[in-house]
Amino acid sequence: MKKIIISSLVAAPSLLNAGLVPMADQELQTVNAQAGITLETSSHLTVGDITYTEDANRLQLQNIERGSQADISLPSSSKQVVDVLADGSLQINSEVYPTSLSIGAIRINDTAASFGQFRLNYSGTNTIKVGASSSLDNFLEGSFQTSISDAELIWTTNGSSVSFDDIGYNANITRLAIGEAVDGSRTGLNFDLDEFSYSFSTGGVKLGGVSLGTLAGQLALSGDAQIFAGGRDGAEGISLNASLSILDDPTNYVRFTDDGNSLFMGNFSGALNVINLTFDVMSDHLLLGYDQLDGSFNANQILIGDSSNPVGAIQLDFLFKDGNGYSNRMAFYPGIRQPVYANLPVAIQPYATSFYSGLNSSSDGISAAVEWNLANAEAAYIDNGRMVVVSGIESYGRGDLTLDVRSFDHDNNAGTADKTAIAMGMNRVQGSYSIDGLRVGNKTAPIQGGAELLLSLEVFQAMDFNLDGYTLITAGGVSGGGIQIDGDYLFSDTNIGLSIDENGNGVWATGVNYDMHLRGIQVDVSNTGLSVNRTEQWSTMNIDNMRWGDKNSGRSLGRIQLERFEKGSSLTINPGGSGAVCVGASGDAASCASNGGRWEDRGNEGMTVALKAAFAPEGPTSDGSIARNRLTWENNRNLDGSGNPINGTGTQIIFDSYSTSDGLGVADTNDYGFQANLKIDVYETKVAKKFTGADDNGIIGNQGDELIYDDASRTTYTYVANPTAAQLALRPQGFAVQGNVSFKDLQIDQVQLKHPDVALPQTVFSGIVMQNLNMTTNLTATPIR
Repeated sequence: MKKIIISSLVAAPSLLNAGLVPMADQELQTVNAQAGITLETSSHLTVGDITYTEDANRLQLQNIERGSQADISLPSSSKQVVDVLADGSLQINSEVYPTSLSIGAIRINDTAASFGQFRLNYSGTNTIKVGASSSLDNFLEGSFQTSISDAELIWTTNGSSVSFDDIGYNANITRLAIGEAVDGSRTGLNFDLDEFSYSFSTGGVKLGGVSLGTLAGQLALSGDAQIFAGGRDGAEGISLNASLSILDDPTNYVRFTDDGNSLFMGNFSGALNVINLTFDVMSDHLLLGYDQLDGSFNANQILIGDSSNPVGAIQLDFLFKDGNGYSNRMAFYPGIRQPVYANLPVAIQPYATSFYSGLNSSSDGISAAVEWNLANAEAAYIDNGRMVVVSGIESYGRGDLTLDVRSFDHDNNAGTADKTAIAMGMNRVQGSYSIDGLRVGNKTAPIQGGAELLLSLEVFQAMDFNLDGYTLITAGGVSGGGIQIDGDYLFSDTNIGLSIDENGNGVWATGVNYDMHLRGIQVDVSNTGLSVNRTEQWSTMNIDNMRWGDKNSGRSLGRIQLERFEKGSSLTINPGGSGAVCVGASGDAASCASNGGRWEDRGNEGMTVALKAAFAPEGPTSDGSIARNRLTWENNRNLDGSGNPINGTGTQIIFDSYSTSDGLGVADTNDYGFQANLKIDVYETKVAKKFTGADDNGIIGNQGDELIYDDASRTTYTYVANPTAAQLALRPQGFAVQGNVSFKDLQIDQVQLKHPDVALPQTVFSGIVMQNLNMTTNLTATPIR
């Protein structure tokens, strides 16, 4: 049996001493009859403990207090007006004056640690209307409107807080019906929401009083849910089935604003369905799980900054479902569960120890053991009506996470340890993900290459990984608002698919150990785009084998080790792609063809990704270690008794200590660095037949003929020698990228060779300098025929 127990309740005398007072005849003469009842209350409330008990385990909300927002120890006020309307329904109008609600701790079975402290400051109005149901399927029907203003939500752990300030919230449920739900032998409650619209805004998401930015949005929803008794473990608990639709409404939007510049997503719709979502209270944690979660999401407008050029549109379809030996489960523990440091890889142990220093078994926070299985997902990007789909996304894994709010010494100076940080730890996260490839034109088009273009962003096509990482998020980017990230991460015993097909064959980096350290990574929204500025970053990626073919048995190129040290690097994402461009030559619309090129107007949508890598000379990092930029390739290694290559026993070529600069001599700077700009669009492209005869699909054509689809569905095609203007519009669509690579000065201190019989490497070249490279190319990825 589930029980809710309230203990140690104390109310203010204004409530406890309330009673009925007789009125004199003279007073009754002045009273006029009015409809309804008005209740005005003023109260201060404290509750020692509210306990929810399930299978003998207790979820406890402790030290609850409700009072005035100005001083929580004083009473707060509210007013309720109760009326019976002409149709027989009951209506309650409520107004809550500035009030504060505090929860001192949330524990499970009196755990030493809690999930933290929560406080909500708010005022608002509510209207609830409840009446008889118009259908025999429901017990009752009603409507609900609420408005909250000048609210503040605060989460505190270990003396530090994150807050959502100046919250405004409006919600309107046009029709809510409650009836009986039947699922086989189970019965429960069914909730129908025909129309549910709401809007929200925050004046700031703040850490230590400094804002990360503001959030606002508006949504129109509808849906239904069925709640049943019984969870996933034991005899008691709660389970839920639900379907939710984001209605196709052009006024739907979400907006994040940083110093007056916005990241905007609007005119979106979607759906979400969950089967058997369960909630259980266990002996030391809360257990959430579901059998299946599927949904879709479509956003038709994305804007960055004040640009009038939209980025385009996105679509997402996904299915989480138990399988592959993995379930979709989340276990939440109160407090911070630290890892067993001896079980972590040696390279990450010092960073893990530092991250959790000062915390103990009674420190507040949230710990989670998570497990997931993403059975399939499709992510589509639409540029001026043309679609490219990242297809066949799958992922599974499990691991341990921690989350808390703490003070943070961001510059290793005890005198300035004045920042508040959200601290996120990842321990022994083991998992895998893969992408089949791209589909261009529609979601059923043939799988093709092109995902390799994501490598410049260090987004790989597939990965089997073991991850340990520690992140500190603070408020404040380059221009005041925004987000700053500091972190240390290690991928160990990892396999990375760099360029693979849907069968998993291709180019693999196997046996990878990749440690990465970020300092002062600042994320801002500007008036021109989204920027990520990297104050300092150093890393070492060691690849035991670079393989061709299968990741386990493919032929190995050898071992590759890449060391990186960057200061002042950046990444920006700006709206708008290449626009009008002359492919294969130079010139304008009138001269492009005569110069041997092809003129393409790719529209005003698309995106531009600009990368700047400022490679720094060898030197100390902010944590005192020495870092450099160096590339080592080793092959012809000796083998151990199991036939595995032994690193350090082969022949090596080393490109040692390379760096960039602005080429200014003694007064040199490194502002320009190594730049790679990618202007990304989806556009029709010319695909010529490589040989005369039938292709793999049996379609006959002559060498040089163009592939032209028969209609806009792009399902069947023929080869045409001289396409008409109408036929040119039916060319295959491709992932079109205009790329530019440039630098002012790139130096390599030494190129060395090392033989296994020699203790030290021998220098072959010294003091290599390359200057003023500027190269532009146009690439389009289409299916191979």
